[in-house]
This record gives sequence, C-alpha cells and structure tokens, in this order.
Amino acid sequence: MPNSTMLDDRGFRRILVRNVTLPLAAGVVSAGVFVVLLAYLITTMNWVEHSERVIGNANQIGKEMVDMETGLRGYLLAGDEAFLQPYVAAKPKVAANLAGLMKLVEDNPTQVDRLRTIQYQQQQWDQYAQEMIRLRAANGEVTGAVKTGRGKNQFDEIRRQLDSFVNTELRMRLDRNDEARSVTTWVAVVYLLLTLGVGGILAWFGRRELTGLSGVYTKALNEHAEHAKLLQQQAWLRTGQSELAQQGIGQLALPQLSSTLLQFLARYMGVVVGALYLRAPDGSFRRVASYGFSAEWELQDQQLKPTESLVAQAALERRIIRLEPLPANYIQVSSGLGVGAPASVLLAPVDSDGEINGVVELGLLRQISERDVDLLAMVKSNIGAAIAASLSRQRLQEVLAETQQLNEELQVQQEELRTANEELEEQSRVLEESQASLENQKAELEQTNEQLAEQGNALDQKNAELEKAQLDLEERARDLERASQYKSQFLANMSHELRTPLNSSLILAKLLSENAQGNLNDEQVRFANTIYSAGNDLLNLINDILDISKVEAGKLDLVPEQLSARHVVEGMAMVFEPLAQQKKLAFQLVVADSVTPHMVTDRQRLEQILKNLLSNALKFTSAGQITLSVQAHGDSVAFSVQDTGIGIRAEDQQGIFNAFQQADGTTSRKYGGTGLGLSISRDLAQLLGGGISLVSEPGKGSCFTLTLPIHWSTPQAGPRVGGANAPAMIETTSAPLPAMPAPTPAPAVHVPRAFDDDRALLDEESAPRGRLVLVVEDDATFARILYELAHEKQYHCLVAFEAEEGLALARQYKPDAVLLDIRLPDRSGLSVLQLLKDDAQTRHIPVHVVSGADNGEAALHLGAIGYALKPTTREQLMEVFRRIETKLTQKIKRVLLVEDDDRQRDSVVQLISDDDVEIFAVGSGQEALALLRDTVYDCMIIDLKLPDMQGNELLQRMAGESLAAFPPVIVYTGRNLSREEEADLHKYSRSIIIKGARSPERLLDEVTLFLHKVEADLSSERQRMLKTVRARDRVFEGRRILLVDDDVRNIFALTSALEQKGALVEVGRNGHEALDKLDTIPDIDLVLMDVMMPGMDGLEATRRIRADARFARLPVIAITAKAMKDDQEQCLAAGASDYLAKPIDLSRLYSLLRVWMPNAERS
Repeated sequence: MPNSTMLDDRGFRRILVRNVTLPLAAGVVSAGVFVVLLAYLITTMNWVEHSERVIGNANQIGKEMVDMETGLRGYLLAGDEAFLQPYVAAKPKVAANLAGLMKLVEDNPTQVDRLRTIQYQQQQWDQYAQEMIRLRAANGEVTGAVKTGRGKNQFDEIRRQLDSFVNTELRMRLDRNDEARSVTTWVAVVYLLLTLGVGGILAWFGRRELTGLSGVYTKALNEHAEHAKLLQQQAWLRTGQSELAQQGIGQLALPQLSSTLLQFLARYMGVVVGALYLRAPDGSFRRVASYGFSAEWELQDQQLKPTESLVAQAALERRIIRLEPLPANYIQVSSGLGVGAPASVLLAPVDSDGEINGVVELGLLRQISERDVDLLAMVKSNIGAAIAASLSRQRLQEVLAETQQLNEELQVQQEELRTANEELEEQSRVLEESQASLENQKAELEQTNEQLAEQGNALDQKNAELEKAQLDLEERARDLERASQYKSQFLANMSHELRTPLNSSLILAKLLSENAQGNLNDEQVRFANTIYSAGNDLLNLINDILDISKVEAGKLDLVPEQLSARHVVEGMAMVFEPLAQQKKLAFQLVVADSVTPHMVTDRQRLEQILKNLLSNALKFTSAGQITLSVQAHGDSVAFSVQDTGIGIRAEDQQGIFNAFQQADGTTSRKYGGTGLGLSISRDLAQLLGGGISLVSEPGKGSCFTLTLPIHWSTPQAGPRVGGANAPAMIETTSAPLPAMPAPTPAPAVHVPRAFDDDRALLDEESAPRGRLVLVVEDDATFARILYELAHEKQYHCLVAFEAEEGLALARQYKPDAVLLDIRLPDRSGLSVLQLLKDDAQTRHIPVHVVSGADNGEAALHLGAIGYALKPTTREQLMEVFRRIETKLTQKIKRVLLVEDDDRQRDSVVQLISDDDVEIFAVGSGQEALALLRDTVYDCMIIDLKLPDMQGNELLQRMAGESLAAFPPVIVYTGRNLSREEEADLHKYSRSIIIKGARSPERLLDEVTLFLHKVEADLSSERQRMLKTVRARDRVFEGRRILLVDDDVRNIFALTSALEQKGALVEVGRNGHEALDKLDTIPDIDLVLMDVMMPGMDGLEATRRIRADARFARLPVIAITAKAMKDDQEQCLAAGASDYLAKPIDLSRLYSLLRVWMPNAERS
C-alpha cells in the first residue's frame, strides 16, 4: 500500500482514548450528581412525611381532647353516666397518643418541651375533670365551679399550645419543601450548562482531528471494500455455522436447546419472530420453542398435521421456502414502542443423517438476502443433528436414572452384606498383616499358607453358623412381635370385657350414693359408697396392668411441659394430708429454698409416681409421720417420701420393684395390693430420665427418693423400658435413715408461702373464731394489702393464691365472706364463684369480686354481692369491706315480687317467706318503680305479663331511671320465650324460669342464692326441694340425648343417670338403629356412641352421621372400653367430637355434656 495511505496509528489511538475516556468520565460524574440529588430528595420527602404524620397525630389528640370535654360537659349538665362514655374512651387514647407523638419529635427539643407542657396541662385539666365528676356524682353544686372558668382556661391553653405545635410543624414542612425545590433547580441548571460546555469543546476538538484522518481512511476503505465484502459474507456464514454448533454443545434438555438455537438465529440474522417445530413419529409437527411471540400465541399448544400448513410442506419438499412480501394481517410483532408486521418469512427443514426431524420458521422486518438463505442451508444439518443428539441424551438420562436407582438398591444390599461380614473382614485384616510379616520369612511361607487356609475354612464355617444364628434370631423376633400383638389384643379385649360391666356398677353405685331422692338410709348409702370404692379399686388395677404393658411395649405417651415442683407437691399434700389425719399420722411437706421455680417433665406421670410412693407410705405406716420433701441436686430435682413404717429388709429391697411382687408375698400377708405400683413407678422414672433410690431399715421406716432432671424432653429413640428382664435403675441400701422431724400432735402442712395468714390461729381449739374473710388472689402484694386491711377491720384472714386452694379453704373453714380475683393461675375465678354457689355448704357465703378483668356483669349474675375493678384505691377497698359488713349484719332480706295474678303472687310469697325475709308484693310495673326509687332490695322476682306494661319494658325503664339500686332480677313467667326475647332479657337477668311442674324448686333455689341464706337453716321440706332441683341440671333439662349401646346394663345405668339430671334419652342398640333414630327424631341434641356393637359398630355409624350434611355439627361422644393407645385417634378420625373410656366417671361425663351441649338453656 502507498505511504500516503498509511494510517497514523498514534493519532488514531489518541483520538480513540479521548473520545472514549472523556464521555465515560462525564457519565460517571453525571451519575454521581444524580445519585446525590436523588438521596437528598428522598431524605427531604421522608422529613415531609414525618411532618404530615406528626400533624395528623396532633390533630387526632385535639379531637380526642374535644371528645373528653364534650363528654364531661354532657355529664355535668345531664348527670347521666352514659354521657361520660366519650370522656372515658378518649382518656387512655390521649395519654398513649401524646407518648407516641413525643417519640416522633424526640429530635426536636423545642417541640418535645411543648408536648410536655401540653401533657402537664392535660393532666391538670383531667384532675379538674375528675373533681367535677365526683362533685356531680355526689349531687353537689357544679354550676359555680364551672363558672369560675378554671377548666375552660386550662383547656383553652391546651388548644393554644397544640395549635402552636401544629403551626411549627407546618412551617417546618413548608421550609423543607422550599429548600428542596431551590436545590433541585440550581443543580439542574448548573449541570445543564456544564454538560453543554464540555460537550461543545469535545465536539470541536474531535471534528478537527477526525477530519484530518478521514481522508486517509477513505482511500484505504475504498481499496478494501470489494475484497472485504466477499470475505465478510463468507466469514459471516462460517462464524454463524461455528457459533450455532457451539450453542448446541452441553445442552441436555430439548426445550433449552430449542430456545437457545432460536435465540441465536434471531440475534445473528435479525429475526424478530420465529418458531421451531419438532417432527413426531406420526409425521405431525409440534412447536417446541418460540421467539418474539405474543402472550396469546405463546399460550397456545400448536400442533400441525403432516399435510397442514407450509411448515409440513417445507419438510415434505425438503427445501427452503421464502415468503415475501407478506400480507398486512399475516402476523403482528410487538415491542414496547409499537406493533407491526414482518416483511418476509423463511421456512427451512432441518435433518439428521438425511432424515427430516424438524422445521425452522423465521420472520424478518426486512427483505430476505441471499446470505440468509445460504446460512440456513449450511446450518440446517447442524440444527437437526443437535436435536437428534438432545433426544438421544434425553433417552440416555432416563436409562441413567433407572440405572442409578438400581445402583442405590445395590448399595443398600452391599451395606447389608458389609454389616453381616464385619467379623469376616476383621479376620481378613489379620490375615493381611500376617502375610505382610511373612513376606520376609520365605522358609515359613508354606506352613503359614496352610494355617491361613485352615483359618479360612474355620471362618467360612463360623460365618455359616452366624448366618444360621441370625436367621434364628429373626424368627424369634417375629415370634416376640406376634406374641406382643396377641398380648395387646388380649389386653384390649379383656379391658372391654371388664370395663363394660364395671361401667354399669360404678354408675349405679354413684347414683345410689348421691341419694338424690333421699329414700335411702345412712347404712344403705354407706353400702353404695363401698361398692363404688371397690369398683374404683378394680378400675385402678386394670389401669395399672394396662400401664405396665404399655411401658413394656415402649408405647407409653409422655408429654413434657413446664411446671412448678412446689405446686405439684402442694397438690399432693392437699390430697394426702387428710388421709394421714384419718390414720392419726403427722404429715409434713418441706420444700427447699434452692428448688428451681420451674422444671420440664410429664406432670401426669410425675404425680402418678408420687401418688404411688405416698400411698405405700400411708399403707405401711401405722404410727409416727410421713414427710414429703423436695430438694435441688445440681441439674436434678429430688422428691423424697419418708415414713416411720415397718421398713424393708435388705434382701427384699430389690425384689419389691418387680411386677406383682411384694416384700411379704405369702398367703398370710398383712398388707394387700397387687405389687404393681413400685414397678410402674420405677419404669416411669426411667422414661422421665431419672431413677428411684431406696433407704430403709426394718422397724424404723423407709425413704424413697425420686430424682428427675430439671430439663427433660421426650427421647427420639431408645430401648424399651420395663419388662421382666429390664435393668432396675434403682439404688437400695440399708444405711440409717436420715433424721426426720419429731411428730407433732396436730399434723400440718408446712408450705413456704409469700406470707403467713391466720390459719394456724384458727386451728387452735381455744382461739376465738370471730369474723373470717377468705382472700383468693394470685398477686402476693395485693393479697397482703387485703390481709392487712382485713385485720384493720377486725377480721381474721385466710389467703389462697390458687383457685383449688381457695375452694378447699372455703369448704374447710366456712368463712363469713370471700374476696375473689378472676384471673387465677389454675382456673378462672368465675368458675370458683360457680362452684361456691353450687355447693350447699358454701353458697350462702357473700362473695365480692376484686379483679383487673371486667367481668362484673357475669359475676353479679352468678351471685356475687359486688364487683370492684383494679386498680383500686384504699377508699374503694374500704367500701368493699363496708358492703360485706352490711351484708353480714343485715337481719332482714328484702324481696320485691311483681306479679299480677293474686293466686300466683300468694303462692310465691308462701314459697319464699321466712322470718328474716320481708316480701313486697305488687301487681303492676308502676308500683314496682315507685318502690325501687326509695328502697334497696336484695332480689326482685318479675312476671313478664303485667297490666300496665310488659315485664321487659319494666326492666328497660329500671335501667334508664335513677333507682336506689338495681337488684338481681329473676324472671318468672308462664309463657314460652323466643330466642330473641331470651337474648333481650339476658341483658338484665341470667335467671329465666318458665312456670311448670319443677319451677317452684328452681325459684326457691335462685332466691336463696341471691339472699345468701344458709341452706341448713331452711326447713326440711325446702332443703328437699333444693336437693331435687340441683339433681336436675338446668343444662340437661329437656335435652334429648341419643344413647347408642348394645349392653342392657349400660343402657339402664346411663339412662338412669341422665334422666335424673332432667335429660330425655332415646336408645339405639347398634349403628343402624342410631341412624334410624336420627332420621325420625329431628331434635336430638347429642349422641353418646358406644364403639363395639354388632351389625354396625360405632366408628362406622359416626362416619355415616358425619357424611350427612344435616348432622355435620351434631356433637358425638364416643364411648369405648378398650382404652388402648390408638382408640382415641380412631374415634376422632371417624368424626367423633370427643372420647370417653369405660368405666364412665359420671362427673367427667357431665362435664363433657356441658361442653358439647348446645348453649341455649331450656328451663
């Protein structure tokens, strides 16, 4: 090439570097500027949003303060507490919103100070409001106090401060917006000017230098144009073929390969739309990949027949088909900028080894060039080969997957062989070591080989023996498993056969012992109690046998939970201390201070072990004392039961932990029992991760110590515990027993408490009783306050921190009054109140509720004399004691009777009249209102049908008028009520009695409840009436229950028990009869379903009941006598609502029925 056409490489590189570097630098600077500006604008926007939120919260506070002022003004004007609702509702919101607003503006000290000023002024105004409310409630003169303007001035100042606060935030928001607008404008202007200046300079310099180089380039380019054009086309074709081949390398799946090939052709040829069709064995074509399709076309599964469309024609003719020009509506191609139609289409068949296996269809926005056709002609074989290879790889992968599965199975078999031949491999290792050492001892090689051959023969023989032994063991394991199954089935069947007759005996004995009709003498009741006690002993024996079989089979369910060791032993003491007193034994409970407050174990099994140990201690101790103690030992807790009984000889100490074995197993033994208790206790202790140790001396007593970890969780897997050959994880010794406190003549439980109450003083026979109040409160601080206040009011005081303890103290000491909390740790205080009022011995005791939970209406309806909501002041607590004192000193109880029928009125007066009851009987609503305005009544009985107004209208007027007091109301009416009427009446009364055969007894029961009369002071006839009405539970009254059982004894026993409660019982003897009863009797409320019955069992009947949409919500309680592990799961899976095992505990049955019975009450 001539020198005049030589390129200036140095100048070109300089221009290239400048034209690349400077724009890149400018771009980086521009990006930085915009990032900084964007960050600034985001920060400003966040502050503006912060101001909006602050302004919104401030306006909300202003609205709520206005609500408070409005509610106060309305109450001061009208005197009706309903006007105070806005004030009461807004008061806590204002405090909470002020605190939240202060947190929002904590970065602005000025605003924070202003909010503190508002908060202080609001508190001052709130004090003023409280003074006005108290003054108005006391009917004081509030007009003068309002006219002083104190409250208005305070509230105006709050408004002024709040407006100033909002104005400050508005000004800050405006300043931030202006600042952001100014900064953005300046940055945009400066950046634009700089960009234009730098761009102009670069353009001027670039044009000047490029103009000089353009001449050189023009000549050189012209010389090479023709040659380069030809080379470029050839290179383009070869490059396309090469790159297309590379695209197919490593592609395993046909969809991925097809999409990759299409994408390459689109990129390389400028294709805007395309598709790849794969030929099926039947000659049809299916689209396997697409490019540039619209969503509508992409979702269509395109399948073309062998002679359908140009796709099949191109394959048939084995040539490339060109389509141009295309009609306007041929196909639409869209992008983000617009929609248009391609200008041309190419269809090319692809083949592998001469066999057509697909067609490529490509659409272009330009006319088709020759090089496009040449490229497709060159690459169609490559595409066909890649598709064929992908299909082959796909088939190979399927074969490989099957091979891998077979390989995994082979590995499992190899692992089993490796485990079986471990001993043989060990011998082979010894053999290899021997061979290595004998390589240097050629003289002894032959002798060693002979020895090794003999050893090999011996190993083969030993291996054969091992295999035979393994087969024998597997056979024995199968025999043991079958025996275990037979045993489980036997226990299940025997459980059913024993529990079914035992169920009837226990139910009937319980009904006789309760003597609801009062027609049995004391000796007959004692006989019934003896039968019931003996039946329970038999039931405990059955349960022990089932427990020990479950332990041996490793199927005993354990449920770890967090519990208090102190609470567990206190519960044990409450159960066994009275039993010890009956045997004139001292009972002592000692809980060490080091015992952790909580531990994790299975509560049920822990209590079962302690009950077994304490029962044995009571059985084998005739004099002295029993001590239950708890101590901490590192990460464990030790529960010790020590007695002064007969003791155990050293040679018998290990044997007593075996099943069905006692220290004295002779026929003339003095003490009874099955010998299962300690065996079960030992196995349970092992399952709980601990053990039992024994220290005993004959004639001096024994000490059993149960040691359990503080934190225990159910083990994932482990050996089964128990059985005849299980190791007894116990320690026994005949060492001297630890020192035991000397027995005291008056045994008592020593439980560490937050503080001591007056029970020790009350237990002294010589101490004067005086007035006694029982406090049931779990908060020790508040309980002490009530305790000290009771002493201040000259009351003795008992304190219980749990519901169960409170019930026990109430039944033991019969206090004069009870102060009751609602939220107790073990059960609700409302249930305690219900139990106290259901017990004839405690229902007369006045109960005043003091709680943080607002359940006042429910408590008053249950019979409470008053309700105080925490937090309380000393004045409020003094008012509580004043109310109790008034109730205790009240000699005459007042009852208001509103009844228009003279005969009914006289009969009710005669029913409830007594020496200490004053009855005011009226016949109209107006007369009743006149009396209620002036007199406080302990109870009110109202008929709904009155001459001047309806009873519900009278109740509404009572609620709206200013009465001396709103008394407890008993609705006593002769007409049936709709559900809407019942719901309306329940706003004022929970006692609605429909006049009928049993209604007088219920009326007497409700009146004695609200008058707090001692039931023992009533006449014998009235006591009998109360006993009769309590035997008929109002929840069961008139309920229709379907009993499904094939055993006549169970039907008789359960029917007697349920009918005595007032229920109506329908009987079905199998599943078929149960379904028939449900079809013919539509108003059945609940089904008691036995599981084992002929014809159709209870599980199948339950499934069919649930399959009927009419009975989808009908409660079904399953009853079974098997009591095995999976019984409950099977019943619930069949559709049962709950599960009950025979023999049936009547109290548990009644509890379940109350839970599942429909809520509406029929009287």
